[in-house]
Amino acid sequence: MKLAFDTGPHVKQNETIVVFATPARREAVASSPEAEFSAKPNTTLFFRDKNLLAVGIGDSPVAQTFRSAAGTAVKFLKKIGRTAVAFDATRHAKFAQAIVEGALLADYRFEQFKTQKTAALESLRVAVPGQLLLKARREGLRGQVLAGAVNYARNIGNQPGNFIYPASLAEEARNLAEAKGLDITVLDEIELAAGKFGGLLAVGSGSARPPRLIVLEHRGGPAGHAPVALVGKAITFDTGGVSIKPAANMEEMIFDKSGGIAVLGAMAAVADLKIKRNVVGIIASAENMPGPSAYRPGDIVTAYDGKHIEIINTDAEGRVVLADAIGYARKVKNAAAIIDLATLTGAMGVALGEAAAGLWSTADALKRQLLAASEKTGERLWPMPLYPEYEDQIKSEVALIKNTGGRLAGSCTAAAFLKAFAEQTPWAHIDIAFTASAEKERPDLARGATGFGIRILAELVENWREPDRKGK
Repeated sequence: MKLAFDTGPHVKQNETIVVFATPARREAVASSPEAEFSAKPNTTLFFRDKNLLAVGIGDSPVAQTFRSAAGTAVKFLKKIGRTAVAFDATRHAKFAQAIVEGALLADYRFEQFKTQKTAALESLRVAVPGQLLLKARREGLRGQVLAGAVNYARNIGNQPGNFIYPASLAEEARNLAEAKGLDITVLDEIELAAGKFGGLLAVGSGSARPPRLIVLEHRGGPAGHAPVALVGKAITFDTGGVSIKPAANMEEMIFDKSGGIAVLGAMAAVADLKIKRNVVGIIASAENMPGPSAYRPGDIVTAYDGKHIEIINTDAEGRVVLADAIGYARKVKNAAAIIDLATLTGAMGVALGEAAAGLWSTADALKRQLLAASEKTGERLWPMPLYPEYEDQIKSEVALIKNTGGRLAGSCTAAAFLKAFAEQTPWAHIDIAFTASAEKERPDLARGATGFGIRILAELVENWREPDRKGK
């Protein structure tokens, strides 16, 4: 796909112009009084004779408004066979990055197993005032990198469990490392056993496909500087194990690898943006199956850092593999901070629905940086509490901690569990259980994996300010 930036909204051959319309200026687009066009966000009006599409941005547009509007425009035009698109951003040049991101994210569809493919965008042009052209081009190309990283991750995230399992995910990571110049270490089941990664081994014990710990490293900062650790849960398929899930909608459990996939995408973006920070991406990958050697409720599992976990429910497996990965980030990588992403709890959907992901953190400075990244990228985070009572709920009578505290405050007790393995390292947890995938088609995004969190992580790392051990 050809991406270009130039001046003026002039029309090129076979190109459809997209203009952004506000309610106050909609008459400039739809002059006839009978035209039913409110210019509210993501409303559209197409002028076939002019080969022009107006898309609404409402009264108070922000970057996410333009991201969504650009995506809506691309999806609309592709449905009618228009694949050469020019956005008139002469009044909105400061949103060039958001426009490019939205357009490219909307262009993606998962059609690997389809006989007929949807035509992709052939060209994308963004027109801005001449004095803003260089800045808009620079920001737009950054948007292209970020959207490319997200779509790369979505393509892996959408693949089913018979295609993506721990070993094949590790192979994807190796391919990424080779392409982007990242260092990579993959620990297989033998190395995991030797290293005493009890959480990963327990969760993966019921599957014929053994677990993997995948470690990607971007050495963009000075040697010896502690890295920022991005940790992701990648359960490539989750049946629930012995505590088996209901059959209805179990096919959606291919998306239980989304935290790990987000780390893959973030590492791709970090490498392409040549960010001058040391960053380590750690992916804990297993398949949770009810096999003859599967772990059971009542088992005691010893995590990588030596902490003992009482298993109450084998379907609370994500936190068990993350315990190993967080401990590894702290003990082996001496991380300056740890940020984990996981499709962790169904309770997250009860709390926030699909509108936002939950955010927990032990460090105020880290939390502020994540919320700032969320604001800039349009990927919503909502701060959640870490009250001492949640730790009380997961105290075990026979071990240090148990892997579930019951239904009440389920997302918060899961976060409290993970906190124990970060110890004094500044840490944040993002529960993406209901933002990692879209069950239905959206005006600006195809159904399936969304790549949520990748742009947040890239933004965070690029503008990193290291918190002290007290989180300030």
